[in-house]
Amino acid sequence: MRTTSKTLRRFLPLFALLLAVGGAVLACGSSSANAGSLTNGSSSASSSATHFKVGDQVKVGDTWVVTVNSAKLHGPTEIDQPKAGDTYLVIDITFKNVSSQEQNLSSLLQLSLKDSTGQTYDETIVSFVSGSPDGKVAAGDLLRGQVVYEVPQAQKSFTLAFESDITSGGQTIWDINI
Repeated sequence: MRTTSKTLRRFLPLFALLLAVGGAVLACGSSSANAGSLTNGSSSASSSATHFKVGDQVKVGDTWVVTVNSAKLHGPTEIDQPKAGDTYLVIDITFKNVSSQEQNLSSLLQLSLKDSTGQTYDETIVSFVSGSPDGKVAAGDLLRGQVVYEVPQAQKSFTLAFESDITSGGQTIWDINI
């Protein structure tokens, strides 16, 4: 029993340190990193509780200006065949890094699509898209690409959510209506 209490006393300071560091990391994250606001040149109108629409240029936190350029349906190809009753939704997006540091972007981790019934969809890899918006983005640089989701043909209303900082709460949302 004495050996167990010695071992516990030895690891207690390490555990306390890890707990303090974890609390500090959680406290630093905030939903404002993921809150979006419309930009119109040099001015911006706060719209963090609002959904945005295709074509809106949205400042997300202090890191990104994101524009959903277009959203359109794409049928099957010789190589890409969706399940019966499904089609492809292709969303063209531009990300501008407005921070002073290089940033990483992952469409798989930072974007999510949901339809009006609450059904979520995973990004689909297809041959007809030239590139997705993934990778390192230098300070002040742009990255444009397309993300594709396989969705039911009958579904016409979606929301696309972007999380600038996946360790913080909140998200910026665009309404996608086809």
